[in-house]
Amino acid sequence: MQQPDPVEILKLNRIVVYSVIGLFLVLITIYALFIYGKTGQYQDFEDYIFGTYIRIKIASKVNPEKIAKAIFTEMRRLEEKYDPYREGSVLYNLNHSEDWVQVDDETLALVDLSLKLAKQTEGAFDPALGRLIDLWGFSKYSQRSESEFKVPEPREIKEAILLSGYQKITVDYLKKSVKTNGAWLDFGGMLKGYALKRAYQIAKEYDKNCHGFIEAGGQIMILGPKFGRANWIVGIRNPRGNTYDSISYVYLKEGSIATSGDYERYFEIDGVRYHHILDPQTGLPSRGAISVSVVSEDPILADALSTAGFVLGKDRWLYTRTLFPKLGAEVLLITPEMKILKTDNFSIYENPDR
Repeated sequence: MQQPDPVEILKLNRIVVYSVIGLFLVLITIYALFIYGKTGQYQDFEDYIFGTYIRIKIASKVNPEKIAKAIFTEMRRLEEKYDPYREGSVLYNLNHSEDWVQVDDETLALVDLSLKLAKQTEGAFDPALGRLIDLWGFSKYSQRSESEFKVPEPREIKEAILLSGYQKITVDYLKKSVKTNGAWLDFGGMLKGYALKRAYQIAKEYDKNCHGFIEAGGQIMILGPKFGRANWIVGIRNPRGNTYDSISYVYLKEGSIATSGDYERYFEIDGVRYHHILDPQTGLPSRGAISVSVVSEDPILADALSTAGFVLGKDRWLYTRTLFPKLGAEVLLITPEMKILKTDNFSIYENPDR
């Protein structure tokens, strides 16, 4: 009987091994495509919270609807808890008490952070302007018709200023208590940012590899790169154009961008626009900018500093340009003359190849 050729046996074994490896790679590819197919297709969800539309675009191996529902539930909780003009809310109780009020850890942390941001921006961001906001009618903006708005009398503005300002807020950290001393806290300049931070945390708890973004009335929080690797393209609205007219674009794989503009909440009387971003010093709408966009890893910082940058305006641009990058934020400011001012590194985010 002829003995098998060892060389032929070796060739046959190699063919078998390579076939097995090839089949394994095919199976791995099919599995990867299956998984990517589950996480690469985006689903959109929308709700109306904080007086604005909340939009979620998410891809996840976990049921995206379940994640979106959890996020919306958390945002509604925050809306009810921190609406300063809703009777029974935490801020309403604080604002209408003449004594110390004990608060929970979340509220204490938010009050503490708001006061730190106020001090860092020299009061340009001020969480204690509730009386002024209410006086101008912006506390219930979506519930009013334009004919219901009016410009307050100088005397009324002066009185509201005397009962406003973050310096009035005192905190007893040992007793976890807050006293407003007549001022009204309003977290409107940072609450969306905090809600987006909580939304990000919730999404990542369900699926650390989920990607997409969450948009909350002028602010976007990135959950992860587009299709797991590409930039999301975010248009910065032309404040004197229509909704879809962008004056610049930023490219983000992570972090947040917030924009404050005089076109968001305003009314007009005799051709003059009165918007909701008030100058704490004058009690009047700030006039040194018409739009400010801030990019930061921290959505709370982006939210608060977009307001602060708007109040500081073009006249204090050098201060903004120096301070905000140190805090971890880059800024694009549009002046009333439509001139664009940018911090030194903002252009990095305008580069599609970054």
